Amino acid sequence: MIAPKVLVADDSRTIRTQLDLILSQEGIEVITASTGVAALELIFRESPDLAILDINMPELDGYGVCQELMARGTPWNRLPIVFLTSLDSHALEMLGLKMGAYLRKPIVSERVVEVVQSLISVSFEPQ
Repeated sequence: MIAPKVLVADDSRTIRTQLDLILSQEGIEVITASTGVAALELIFRESPDLAILDINMPELDGYGVCQELMARGTPWNRLPIVFLTSLDSHALEMLGLKMGAYLRKPIVSERVVEVVQSLISVSFEPQ
């Protein structure tokens, strides 16, 4: 079985590393980006099954990445997106839920795994 692929885009190396470790332990291939522009390039090149996007990133924020994917149409506008943020915003939470999910920092490992598994219809086998 091919491992699902998840893009993690966050300007914090610590967050990227933490999510990589959490998801890799679940048998998920993780690719990472530190900016929204790099995230878009990886999405178009790697076609991940899901994207976890920090709301606040340099060059292009997670919301901007989402807008660009929506503007590109199918298949890009169907990519499940999990917004990751420390911001407390009802509007962002509603958008996140519409696109896939919304997770607040600090990261809770079990919640991340639960959300990712619910959005990718693949059976996960821990390595």
